[in-house]
Amino acid sequence: MARHARPSEVGHTAAQRRKQERAEKARQRRLAEREQISGEIRTPDAITARRAKRADKPSPSSGQNSRKTPVSARTLVPERTFSGRMIVLTIVTLVVISFLVPTVRSYLQQRAELNELSDQIAAEEQRQDELYSDLARWDDPEYVKQQARERINLVMPGERRYHVIGDLSEAEVTTDSAEETAPEQDEWTDQLWDSVVESADE
Repeated sequence: MARHARPSEVGHTAAQRRKQERAEKARQRRLAEREQISGEIRTPDAITARRAKRADKPSPSSGQNSRKTPVSARTLVPERTFSGRMIVLTIVTLVVISFLVPTVRSYLQQRAELNELSDQIAAEEQRQDELYSDLARWDDPEYVKQQARERINLVMPGERRYHVIGDLSEAEVTTDSAEETAPEQDEWTDQLWDSVVESADE
């Protein structure tokens, strides 16, 4: 006799079946999401293939059955080396430099002239100080008398000024003084010797 399934076993089997169905649905959903994501990520080969397919299709506007040459998968599209923004930036930089160069040059020239004028002013101020010091010395009466004697040969009342013409050199004066003192020394020794001799005779 066939054994009838217990209600608990029947419920357990139905629960396992529903669990398996849910797991299968989840797996299919993950596979679908994965395929969708992989379809959104376009590789260069996929992009080239799509372009080739578009080229093979006839143009709806022209209505002709002309076919375009398929694009090769290895064809490289050259990048734009210079953009419009880069060109504009280069032009603006050149214009700014063209305005700055003369300005900087004139600034440097003016700085050099200013330094030169500062040196001249310092020299004139030093000369002015020297003149002021000379002017202050003229307030001294002794300095005025000295300058009057040296420059215009003036003397004070009661003084006499002698002018020596043909001044002797120092060597000649020394020689003459030596010659004058030598005879005096000889006469003194002679007199002493004579007195000694006279006393001995006596």
